[in-house]
Amino acid sequence: MKSIKSLLLLLLPVIFLFAACQAGEEGYVFKGTVKDAADLQVKLEQSFFDRTTFALGAAKCDANGKFSLKQEKPFERGLYVLTVGDKKMYFMLDGSEKSVSFSGDLASIDKLQIEVEGSETMECYAKFVQGLFAAPPATADESKKILAEKGCNPLLRAFFTSQFFGRIADQHLADFKTASKDLSDYMPGSKYASVYANMVSQLETQITQGSAPQPAGNGKIQVGQPAPDIALPDPDGKVRSLSSLKGKVVLLDFWASWCGPCRRANPHVVDVYNKYKAKGFDVFSVSLDRPDGKEAWKKAIKDDGLVWSNHVSDLQYWNSAPAATYGVRAIPQTFLIGRDGKIIAVNPRNNLESELLKVL
Repeated sequence: MKSIKSLLLLLLPVIFLFAACQAGEEGYVFKGTVKDAADLQVKLEQSFFDRTTFALGAAKCDANGKFSLKQEKPFERGLYVLTVGDKKMYFMLDGSEKSVSFSGDLASIDKLQIEVEGSETMECYAKFVQGLFAAPPATADESKKILAEKGCNPLLRAFFTSQFFGRIADQHLADFKTASKDLSDYMPGSKYASVYANMVSQLETQITQGSAPQPAGNGKIQVGQPAPDIALPDPDGKVRSLSSLKGKVVLLDFWASWCGPCRRANPHVVDVYNKYKAKGFDVFSVSLDRPDGKEAWKKAIKDDGLVWSNHVSDLQYWNSAPAATYGVRAIPQTFLIGRDGKIIAVNPRNNLESELLKVL
């Protein structure tokens, strides 16, 4: 099933932007000061929910990490991504802004550790994300409370409803339908609203048809098929392969350090691993961390107590080669693989232990 969470990024038609270095010029300006970003290239894009992007403009930071981008038309209400070097910063504008500026350190702009001027919406979005990093919600009720109390607008609430509940979308259809209605009222006729409404419609259909327990993937990998091999470096650079575990029952787990639902699912995987590792059960974890996310990946492995040896990643985020092979469009996503190397179950969640006991 296509998960709601899988459709996170898309773009409007290109609106030409260019460097604007002189104050007082007419137009709409987005500028920043990024510490430790001297001479780095900057790219601004607007994004929708299906992960396609069009470039809106580019500039270069000066020796002090300053840059400025200008467009002649107003900013669109929507989601944006700014790339500075190899760092990406996602944020939101409401379309009322004329001149927006921010400041921060290159090392932490991806976590929205920034100061914002000229956009209440971008400032609210940044504070929302900062809060999630400081205290990730541990339960569905906590997630709902955060959205209700701190969600700046329906677009943010729709986006994070997908982030919080994408993995268990079948259990939160009512939340998705509410988010979709609010988004349609907030942005009537927009591509954001239409794509989201279509996702919710698909979710409802799939629940009715009984296919909701598999929220990710595109049909490439099915039960009974041989599991395609994966061979990638671990955090220390040693190449580890999925095929080397043939003869064991293996949980292939796609996750990332930045993925809240993944981190909340990890304790259960650890418990199952510790309980059944002596009987021939193992875990092969594939991280979808970003190119600059190696340290965060290593820290998450340590912090979450992921004690098995097979942790690999190409650090290509959603461009991960194994994710493409397995049709992974949302995480966490898991595949249970039998001793013969064939898929036993796709995305076992609460029933992981029962599925495991069938084959151990």
